Amino acid sequence: MLLIMSVISANRMINENTTAQLQAEALVSSATIANDMLLEIMSKKFDAYSDTLGYQATSAFSPYDTTKNEWGPSLAERGIITYQADTSYNGRTYKSIKGLNDMDDYDGYQRIVNFGNISGFIVKVKVYYVNAGTPDVLTTSKTYFKKIEVTVEQPLYLSKVTYTGLASY
Repeated sequence: MLLIMSVISANRMINENTTAQLQAEALVSSATIANDMLLEIMSKKFDAYSDTLGYQATSAFSPYDTTKNEWGPSLAERGIITYQADTSYNGRTYKSIKGLNDMDDYDGYQRIVNFGNISGFIVKVKVYYVNAGTPDVLTTSKTYFKKIEVTVEQPLYLSKVTYTGLASY
């Protein structure tokens, strides 16, 4: 009887240790996944209407209406990317890399990522205008700054963690 209780106790300790290791791995992996997502987004044009050759007035940028959530892919881009989670990774690329061409196209984008020993990371993106002096406050006014929030979670091992980036024109 003592031997059985010792084995059960040892198994419980091993399971708890394994879970703790997977939670730590999930947290580290989430940072890499979010960084990759931020780099992908920031490699795109600032705005669909932005001039890549020089100065442009903010009035030429895409409007953002928080009540209508007007950002995201255009109708043509929606044929390539849907608001369903992108699970299209084929060993090289996700559909978003070729299908989305500017930062605000990623607003509302979702992706499922398998990374390392853990599968099923859920990645969600929000993009919105902010002012230079208050980058944590959303504004509906067109500005030269966009905040990108990438939220990563994994249902078994990681609660939502949000990583942010700030892009300027």
